[in-house]
Amino acid sequence: MNRFLETVKQTWGRLSRPMQIGVGVFVLGVFLSLVLLAMLSRTNYQVLFSGLSAEDAGAVVAALQERGVSYQLADGGTTVLVPEENVFETRIALATSGVPTGGVVGFEIFNTTRLGETEADRQLRYQWALQGELTRTIRQISEIADARVHIVLPRRSLFVQESQPASASVLLQLKPGAQLTRNQVRAIANLVASSVEGLVPDNVTIVDSKGTVLNSPNFGDLTQVADRFEMKWRYEQQLENSIVAMLERIYGYGNVVSRVNAVLDFSQMEQYSETFSPVQRGEGLVRSSQTLEETYRGVNAAAGGVPGVDTNVPGYVFADQGGGTTEWDRQEVLTNYELNRTETWLTTQPGEVVNLQVSVWINGDLDPNQLSNVEESVIRATGLDRNRGDSIYVASVPFEVMPFAEDYVPEAPRTVPLYYWAAGAAVVVLLAAVLIRALTARKAVPEQVPAAASIDVMVGEERPPEPDLTPEEQEILNVRKQIQKLAKEKPEEVAMLMRTWLAED
Repeated sequence: MNRFLETVKQTWGRLSRPMQIGVGVFVLGVFLSLVLLAMLSRTNYQVLFSGLSAEDAGAVVAALQERGVSYQLADGGTTVLVPEENVFETRIALATSGVPTGGVVGFEIFNTTRLGETEADRQLRYQWALQGELTRTIRQISEIADARVHIVLPRRSLFVQESQPASASVLLQLKPGAQLTRNQVRAIANLVASSVEGLVPDNVTIVDSKGTVLNSPNFGDLTQVADRFEMKWRYEQQLENSIVAMLERIYGYGNVVSRVNAVLDFSQMEQYSETFSPVQRGEGLVRSSQTLEETYRGVNAAAGGVPGVDTNVPGYVFADQGGGTTEWDRQEVLTNYELNRTETWLTTQPGEVVNLQVSVWINGDLDPNQLSNVEESVIRATGLDRNRGDSIYVASVPFEVMPFAEDYVPEAPRTVPLYYWAAGAAVVVLLAAVLIRALTARKAVPEQVPAAASIDVMVGEERPPEPDLTPEEQEILNVRKQIQKLAKEKPEEVAMLMRTWLAED
């Protein structure tokens, strides 16, 4: 090895300075070419899956090894990278085979049949698969990084009183800086409740990774207050947009400003009333009816004596008055009517408009008649009721013109292609070679040449006379021509004269 280095040093020493520089430039160019070739031929890896658990990462790596696809691990093994040209094909192939599972098992668990499985085992697998499918569905929400779902399905009982309702709990891990809205939390609760038999949204508890209950029943009061503000704001916005859309068709776009302040009654009331009224004869609903009819036909015996004292005296004989017939009819009808009773159930829903205050500004200078017409049209369009205490104000004034800067959309950063880097490196190498060559030529010792030849080179170059010269310039040009002529005719004397001048300097 030492002899080889010594030989290299001797060979290097025998080379002239320009040859050493040329060899150095050549070696540097070869080295840079190899570096560029390595960069161009290097495999570019792209992310196949990220944020994987240890189980999913192991399953993905095993599947890639089985398929013979090269891979790299990053971020502590949670990210798997594959060559760029194989990303989409590999991702689709792994998804077809069910990898990764996301740490959960869905209904694919029923793709295999287990011998000797009981109904309890099958029910347990169904619950396990249902939890996994709900977890996968909830993970599709953009703000959620991971989720866990637990479902409690009580045993069915033959007795209704002993049956228990189903319940569920959801643990959410949100992405950094993300936050769920009330509507999203409500949607998750409804999603889980609709997927499980016998489960209602009130029995679904949603908790985030910080231990905060997102849909606690005690949260209802605050939720109702927020819903009231939102309802009020939406109603005001609807009226404002309606007024502006109507008046802008007349006065032009951007020439109308409207604001509405609405007072809504959010109280909910249920009222029940029962009213009784007397029944008019022959009218009303018959409750019961009873009819009694009596008819008599017969011969009555004559009276046994004359009324008075005589008939009561023993031994008194009275005259026979004779007999007669008796006939009579009797009918009774009893009708009971239902009382006229009126039952009224009145339920007042929240959100009733109590008061409206409308303000409208129009760009320009309108006369009172036009303002009155605008006011009347706004009153009819919004349903404003002055008897209820509603008010409206309409005015016109020239609007101030505000200069708005044009929307600036920054351009997306452009990536420089790899061949641009290669061309740039080649140019840098070429410039470096030229610079080194120029420095070497400047430092090189000039060869000794005859003085006459050098003078001939310096003064022998004739320039074409410039047009329109001044007399002074023309005189200088004539002197220069005479010197050039003298140098051509007597080069040795001119050279000696130049050496004398240089020696004097």
